[in-house]
Order: sequence, then C-alpha cells, then structure tokens
Amino acid sequence: MTQKTFDFTALFDTYRQAFAPVIAAQQTGLQTLERLARYQFAVAGDYLEWTLSQVKTSTEPKSVADLVSQQSALNSSFSDKLRARAEEFTQIASESQANVTKWFDDARAKVAETATKAA
Repeated sequence: MTQKTFDFTALFDTYRQAFAPVIAAQQTGLQTLERLARYQFAVAGDYLEWTLSQVKTSTEPKSVADLVSQQSALNSSFSDKLRARAEEFTQIASESQANVTKWFDDARAKVAETATKAA
C-alpha cells in the first residue's frame, strides 16, 4: 500500500489564509504606533522650541513691556501650533478607528462566508 505524501503547500496556504486578517491588523497597528510616535516627537520638538525661545527672549529685551510683548507673541504662536497638533491627533485617531472598524467588518464577512460554505 502506498502512502500519499503530505502536502505542505496546502497546509501553509491554509494557515496563511487563516492568519491573514491578524497579520494585516498587526501591520496596521504598528503603522499607527509609528505615526503616534512621530506625532509625540513633533509635539516634544514644539515644546522644546517654545522653551528655548522663551529663554532667548527673557535675556534680550531692554524693558518689561518688550518682554511681555515678545512672550505674548511666542505664546500665541505656540498655542496655534498646539491647536494644529490637536487636529492632527484627531485625524490619527479617526483614521485608526476607521481601520479597526474595517478590519472587524472584513473579518465578520470572512466568517460569514466560511459559515455559508460549510452549511
């Protein structure tokens, strides 16, 4: 009696198809983490730039009125930057939420398709 050889290709294809949604979710999650890390780095850079500007302006002016006007200008520009960063964070969060929703919808559709095939 002859034995059939085990088909490793079919086995690996089955595993690849089964874990494809998980791998896609991991890749999307890592891309989002990288994006958040870059965002935090940019915010930290904005804070550092603002702090150095505050130190520089505190040593330059000749009068209190000049100091107050320069610090007011720095603070208003910094608040504009932080407002833009908050909008950027909102965009990152909404895109991440959309990706998660899409992943769940795709996984649910695949499970439903598999269930109808099995029935």
